[in-house]
Amino acid sequence: MKLDRVRYPIGEQSFRKLREDGCVYVDKTHFIPELLWTSNFIFLSRPRRFGKSLLLSTIEAYFRGEKELFDGLWLGEHETEWTQYPVLHFDMTNTICKDAEQMNEYLLSRCEAYEVEYDLNLKPTTDLGVRFSNLIKGVKEKTGTRVVILIDEYDKGILETMDDPKRLEEMSVILRGFYSQPKAMSECVRFCMVTGVARFPNYTLFSGPNNLTDISMNKKFATLCGITQEEMLANFESGIEDIADDHDWSFDDTVEALRLKYDSYRFTRSKEKVYNPFSLLNAFTTTELDDFWVKSGTSKVFVKYLSNANFDLLELQDLWVNKKRMEDIFKKNDSIPLLFQTGYLTIVDTRGDLFRLAIPNGEVRSALVEELIPRYTGISEDQLPVKLQNLREKLWSGDVEDWIVELQSIIGKIPHHLFVKPKKSEEEAEEDFRITHLEATYHIIVNIIFQMVSIEARSEIAVSGGRIDMVIENKRYVYVIEYKLDGTPEEALKQIDEKGYLLSWSADGRQVFKIGIVFSSKNHTISSWKVV
Repeated sequence: MKLDRVRYPIGEQSFRKLREDGCVYVDKTHFIPELLWTSNFIFLSRPRRFGKSLLLSTIEAYFRGEKELFDGLWLGEHETEWTQYPVLHFDMTNTICKDAEQMNEYLLSRCEAYEVEYDLNLKPTTDLGVRFSNLIKGVKEKTGTRVVILIDEYDKGILETMDDPKRLEEMSVILRGFYSQPKAMSECVRFCMVTGVARFPNYTLFSGPNNLTDISMNKKFATLCGITQEEMLANFESGIEDIADDHDWSFDDTVEALRLKYDSYRFTRSKEKVYNPFSLLNAFTTTELDDFWVKSGTSKVFVKYLSNANFDLLELQDLWVNKKRMEDIFKKNDSIPLLFQTGYLTIVDTRGDLFRLAIPNGEVRSALVEELIPRYTGISEDQLPVKLQNLREKLWSGDVEDWIVELQSIIGKIPHHLFVKPKKSEEEAEEDFRITHLEATYHIIVNIIFQMVSIEARSEIAVSGGRIDMVIENKRYVYVIEYKLDGTPEEALKQIDEKGYLLSWSADGRQVFKIGIVFSSKNHTISSWKVV
């Protein structure tokens, strides 16, 4: 038994408790002076469970002058003043505020608690904006020092009501009155930082002169939340070794497995990428590479919203978008801001003002599979695992006809509206455009289904004769697949032969199947196939 085991702060949001309990801490304190230099009013968006709450707790400890907590850290060695400031910290993380009335009551109660803490004799009022404004001014006058304001998960109430326009507007009115106060009282405020998932600040809640400085896509803060590869190797060597020992892997293979599962989040132009800290810490604690972020709870409201939105399966593939679109508020006619801001898509490349987005890693792929994609298949939660297991077994065993039938039954359950692409204009029928969209949609649907069964299916593989639609490989079999829309299986097989798609596996030693599959644009499923 190891007596010197590392303590991992899973879900710990208190910087003080983390330091006093001797938990491992990835030092991010060098970012604090950079934050203060950038602006007195900061906004940061990051996906859930990426360390936003711990960051604000660290900043609170700094402004409270708790120097002893920073011993051995960058800030402890470089800060010389340690001026103490009064801190008003509003944490929405665990609040239950499903409507404007509950949110109003919660924020009023927090204001009241601070009035008691600072022994303020303020006139009570139920006007939240006035109450907060009086609190800020009162604390400044009582202490003789400007106030630090920290607001964590500011968008909790918005996300809880975003599927109900009436409740959403009521919530927005309440929060707008509250969030407009820090900058309106700027002469009383030393520093204000707001964090959340959604990028609402500059559109609805902090409009006009009350806009905050949004550092979410500022490359100076690319690694402010999350853990880089270098930080993982420097701080978690023993955790990596524990996983390697339990799975009989080499150290390098374990690092690569962790990278594929949890790494590659990128929020800015900087090429630096970060791991999901919640999943990484859980992996080190359990020595398993599970889908911890997924299982910690995808927002039901988020899933419901995306299900009701004009969601295009093509959005899950690599796509180029501009910065404005990524920073936009959630809209039902555009799922990209939602997918990017919540961490389901991430930046993989940049070109001028354009950003290429893609699914970041294996765990997020599981999230899309387990939380979102099944909602489009029409298959019950009880039936889906059985169908996927059947498909997996048949793919691995070489039962080609059987796995195509299983695939056909899954595709046949997908609602027809997902295959429909509207006309660009009333004047143009755009039949070619519609067909191209349909073909791409089928490719993506099949690819996603194979991802659901943990089968690596490579699409659009470039060879000397052209591009193979899909190849699936395992230790015994190679499936070379060509798709046709409203064609014949024979046409598909002929293309495989004429373009020499099988040449790459001619001396492979495994059994190679060439498969022609036809999709029906009318019935939206597999209509016929042929296997050689």
